[in-house]
Amino acid sequence: MASMLKAQHEKRRSSMIARRNSKASSYASVPQDGDDSAKDDEAPRDNLEGVMNIASENKILTCMLVAVPLGYWSKFAGLQEEYVFLFNFTAIIPLAWLIGKATEDAAAKLGEAAGGLLNATFGNVVEMLLCISGIRNGELAVVQCTLLGSILSNLLLVMGCAFLAGGCYHHTQKYNQAGASTQCSLLSMTVFAIGLPTIYANILKQDVEIEHMITVSRWASVCLLFVYFAYLVFQLKTHASLFEDADADGEEEEEAPDLSPKFAATMLLLLTIITSFSTDILIDSIQGTVATWKVSREFVGIILLPIIGNAAEHYTAITVAMRNKMDLSLGVAAGSSCQMGLLVTPFTVLVGWAYGSDMTLNFHAFQLAVLLFSVFLVTTILNSGRSNWLEGYMLLITYVVVALVYFFEGTGADSSLATLD
Repeated sequence: MASMLKAQHEKRRSSMIARRNSKASSYASVPQDGDDSAKDDEAPRDNLEGVMNIASENKILTCMLVAVPLGYWSKFAGLQEEYVFLFNFTAIIPLAWLIGKATEDAAAKLGEAAGGLLNATFGNVVEMLLCISGIRNGELAVVQCTLLGSILSNLLLVMGCAFLAGGCYHHTQKYNQAGASTQCSLLSMTVFAIGLPTIYANILKQDVEIEHMITVSRWASVCLLFVYFAYLVFQLKTHASLFEDADADGEEEEEAPDLSPKFAATMLLLLTIITSFSTDILIDSIQGTVATWKVSREFVGIILLPIIGNAAEHYTAITVAMRNKMDLSLGVAAGSSCQMGLLVTPFTVLVGWAYGSDMTLNFHAFQLAVLLFSVFLVTTILNSGRSNWLEGYMLLITYVVVALVYFFEGTGADSSLATLD
């Protein structure tokens, strides 16, 4: 298990260095090789110093934390729901960033096996919390739109921005085509897994057949989770070379964690609890928000909500692309889409099963079409093993077209592109 997760550990290490390469060193001196106390001295002198380091690392996200108490206050003060939505929407962005940082530091001393497992578990915790809150509040259409929107956001918006930004600095950029092809195949399987229940439900309208579709969706979700774990073995152990940058010089050294493992784990637990309350308030305020803004629930789920869970990772994908590290950038963009399709989506269906909700893989036919066309476009682009700014521009325009469709969608039930009635 330790060797299986080694590649994932190295990828997260490179990502952390890329985000923080300009950070000033404030750690205690590291003892000579062979000193048993070396590991203890890698962290800052105290956790308060580490927290200050994290806060100074990204001042914008740190300032956004003021939205967390404002989000709670807006709910209990009885403000209009659009303000409640805005405050909590803003609050979740820095909370997701801190969860990612706390996860990295908590995993730093656990070893490759436990550390990689912790990273995999909490890598999509914000999206999972959003989906759980949506199921608890009966917003199944919003939950499905959030799942679809997260996949589209990574494939079209993030990858498009990465290709475009990287192409402005480099004429042509290369990446491992074999690894990209594997991810495209997994995305095609995601389309297959969503497509069959959707088509099944639209062809057979009888109640008994709908019940069969619900059962199929639940057990198919279990199968998808096994595919995801097989994908981890393939990517991190048996075929790790397909997802690595062959031109990497390996000269970069791993940064020491800012927080001690115990403090980081406590911080991670606390942040997860805080984020769960923020997501509950956010989902609960959607109904009043869409009524005031005159936008559809689908626009909120597909375009707005995916932003808050992956803002920091999106920034990382773009910056590393500008540094010509395209395999890492694709690992964030296409890899996150695979994770959403093979892990978060079936997890959400199983959570709905546990809550007695009819959360299924039966998405709206239009959503299926959008996902199918998007995966087809990305597959054709990634087939060459090279990227340029024009391909990134095409992906961005595709995302804008999707956003326009849902922005100008009517708010009535008859015009919904997500309602399954």
